[in-house]
Amino acid sequence: MLDLIRNPVSGRLSTSDSTLVGAFVVSSLVLLWITVQGKLDEWLYVGYLAAWVAQNQASKRAAIARDALQQEERP
Repeated sequence: MLDLIRNPVSGRLSTSDSTLVGAFVVSSLVLLWITVQGKLDEWLYVGYLAAWVAQNQASKRAAIARDALQQEERP
């Protein structure tokens, strides 16, 4: 599990990855709690999925841009 939130270059815990994992766990537990209480509306579930899909796509876009920049810097 720690390998998921470690920076592969330095081996230290990544603040951004740790925050992301924490947010995922908390939002998932809140969604689960609301479901158990019988108060889950479709818009809460759609919002939950949309937030995580948007974050994932933004992260991929940033990684692609970073990789393209690194490719340009190589001689």
